[in-house]
Amino acid sequence: MNRFLYSRTIRGATSNSRSGTGSGWVGLPELAELWGSSIFVALDFETTGLDSCVDRICEIGAVRIDASGEETDAFSLLVCPGRPISPEASRVNGITDEMVANARPVDEVLPELIEFLGDSVIVAHNASFDMGFLQAATERAGLENVRNRVADTRNLAREAFPGLPSYALQKLIRHFGLPFERAHRACDDARACARLLSLCARSGC
Repeated sequence: MNRFLYSRTIRGATSNSRSGTGSGWVGLPELAELWGSSIFVALDFETTGLDSCVDRICEIGAVRIDASGEETDAFSLLVCPGRPISPEASRVNGITDEMVANARPVDEVLPELIEFLGDSVIVAHNASFDMGFLQAATERAGLENVRNRVADTRNLAREAFPGLPSYALQKLIRHFGLPFERAHRACDDARACARLLSLCARSGC
C-alpha cells in the first residue's frame, strides 16, 4: 500500500478499532462554552498498524493547552509496542523496530499518560482511532478506562467550516496556513490538532 493511501486509511480506520468510552463527545456549541474555562489535551498515537485489537501503540504525543489556547506542557516519547511495526506503518511514520527496541513498554508508560490527561478534554483528529487504541491499551494493562470528554477536530472542523474538499488533518493545516512540523509523528500531529481546535473554537467568535 502506498504512503498516501495508507495515511488516509490509518486516520480513517474505525471499523476495527473500539470506540472510546468517554463521558461525552464535544460538539461545536459545547466547545464554545468550554473554551476559555477548560483544559484540553491534544492526543495522538503512532501505531504498529490499524487494528487496536492486535496492533499496539509505538509513539505517544500529547500537548496540554490552557484556557487561552496556549501550550503549557507536552508528553512525547517512543514506547516499545511488544510486536513488530508493520512495513506500511513504518513507511508513514518513519518509526522502525530498532528505534523502539530499548524504549519503555507501553504498559509501563500508560499510568503517566493517564496522569497527564487528568480530567482534561481529550482532543484528537478522527478521535475514534486514538481513543480505541487507548481503551485497548488500558484494558490490556489492567487499568481503568479513560472516561474524559472527547473533542474530535475532524468533526468539529466539519461543523465550523462546512464544504471543504478534505478534512484530513494535514489538508486542513495547509488550507488554513497553520504552523506545522512533521506529519505522522505523534507530538507534531498533536500540536497540529491543538491549533486546529483553537481555530474551531474561535470560528463562532
